Amino acid sequence: QSFEGSQPFVFRREIMAEEVHFSYPAEAKGEEGREVFHNLSFTVKQGEKVLLKGVSGAGKSTLLQLLAKVYSPDTGLIRVDGVDLQEISDISLNRQIGYVYQNVFLFEDSIRQNIALYQDYPEERIQEAVDRAGLRSLVDSLPQGLDTPLAENGQNLSGGQRQRISIARALIKDTDLVFVDEATSGLDEEMGRSIESTLLSLPQTVLAISHRYYKGVSEGYDKVLKIQGRAAELFTAEQYFELEGGSGE
Repeated sequence: QSFEGSQPFVFRREIMAEEVHFSYPAEAKGEEGREVFHNLSFTVKQGEKVLLKGVSGAGKSTLLQLLAKVYSPDTGLIRVDGVDLQEISDISLNRQIGYVYQNVFLFEDSIRQNIALYQDYPEERIQEAVDRAGLRSLVDSLPQGLDTPLAENGQNLSGGQRQRISIARALIKDTDLVFVDEATSGLDEEMGRSIESTLLSLPQTVLAISHRYYKGVSEGYDKVLKIQGRAAELFTAEQYFELEGGSGE
């Protein structure tokens, strides 16, 4: 159950989870009553890139859903710059989260509209999103540039190009947070490394779920939050990959 708050979402310093307990509510099919988090506490500072690790079913996606107010903690608090997340307006929060998923849905429309999602953005903002998402070489190589029409669900693009459009969507919204869920899992090594590097270069705070390990790139995360046993442990990326020997869960 999510409660509609009235405070604006203002994130300048940190997001803190304090002794969060969470079990799936009755409407979560097949999961009802399963305790996911017991006494979960951590801090993410503004601008940090945080990698979420843990075995399948540990609660990585659930944590992102708690931060997006899809779910609410049973007990404990999540605070943004000291304000209880439950007191923050859902609309204000949603405006400040960009999503990059494994499966990108693209419309039969131009690259421009697939990035802007039919919002009226200034041209320079669209161009900046194209540059930051690493789409410039693609756009410049096409005779119609940004106005090039895409086939159904972007079948005329590679997996990496589709993923970059997804990143551009998150960037153009000018959000404070970017949530990434297995964005590189369907890509080959070279493209995966390239996308991961792009995500790590973003100005926003990034929370990313990934099972992939790109030596020399994945170490660029500021922190690794390892979810296990219904709690979480924070590592530096260097510590984590040294302990786990690469992609360890």
